[in-house]
Amino acid sequence: MRREALSWFKWMHGNQQLRDWSHFANALQLRFGSSIYANHEQDLYKLRQVGSVADYQAAFEKLSNQVYGLSSTSLLNCFISRLSPAIKCELAILQPQSITQAMGLAKLIEDKLQDSKPRFSRSQTSSNSPSTISNSPTLIQSHKPTPPTTPLPTSSPIPIKKLSQQQLHERRATGLCFNCDEKYFFGHKCATPKFLLLLDDEDSSIPIPEEPGNVEEIIEDSTPSDPGIHFQLSTYALTGQLTSQNLKFQGEIHGHKIHILIDTGSTHNIVQPRVAKFLNLVTIPTTPFKVMVGNGEHISCSHVCPLVPIMIQTHEFAVSLYVLPIEGADIVLGLS
Repeated sequence: MRREALSWFKWMHGNQQLRDWSHFANALQLRFGSSIYANHEQDLYKLRQVGSVADYQAAFEKLSNQVYGLSSTSLLNCFISRLSPAIKCELAILQPQSITQAMGLAKLIEDKLQDSKPRFSRSQTSSNSPSTISNSPTLIQSHKPTPPTTPLPTSSPIPIKKLSQQQLHERRATGLCFNCDEKYFFGHKCATPKFLLLLDDEDSSIPIPEEPGNVEEIIEDSTPSDPGIHFQLSTYALTGQLTSQNLKFQGEIHGHKIHILIDTGSTHNIVQPRVAKFLNLVTIPTTPFKVMVGNGEHISCSHVCPLVPIMIQTHEFAVSLYVLPIEGADIVLGLS
């Protein structure tokens, strides 16, 4: 006991009012129970399920504990008769034999009915509810015209510059930048950013080098007379590093698997010396020339492997490969 009940118990015990257990129970009922004139049996018959089965069961047990003389069958019928109609009908079909069984089945039926109810979202409920018509007079509010808003300046799109293969070779031969019309040099930056779209003359959907018949022409066009402006090799192609400007996949040469790197920053096709030696590729000496790497350094090239047949998936084509000491990929395919 605690608080008020403990204080009452100490007072009753100190005044010798608690002679035996039955006297204590009656005194406790008179002090903290309902009025002696309350009819608990009548209240039990009036009880109905309003909320959940658990709430109804708690109220039923509280009242039935204060009613004496009712048989178990009477309590069972009283409990079932005051359930909600949906639960009461299904419980009558199951015919429970005890009030404990009836209480357990009633909770299961309640869960079943809750799961079978359709669930509507808030938007559906609000849209399906009937609209109420107000009898109050409608107030017409005067709306001031809103001043026109100044449109935000939109950023102009970056222009797209299209270059065909012929234009690409002409700019490479004259030393012009692919994006703008200025001379290209190491560290050059275009004044106006542009998107560069390279067009294939033969409308090829795969960014691979030209067919064998055009390889010799490409090599001739891409070899300028000035040895100081020979083709360029990006740093990523030299090291084999993957970036957004290149693509790496597998191919075959003479039945041997090779790693191919397509690099838009390189102008020609490259093969590693050890790969050319291992595959027994035909190597032809050429006039030594310098190749500018993306970091500003220069390396020398003096050999070329003409018309090497490369198989990529189901497509076979032939390209000329310059022999240079690159790393990472076995072969680099440039823009030529």
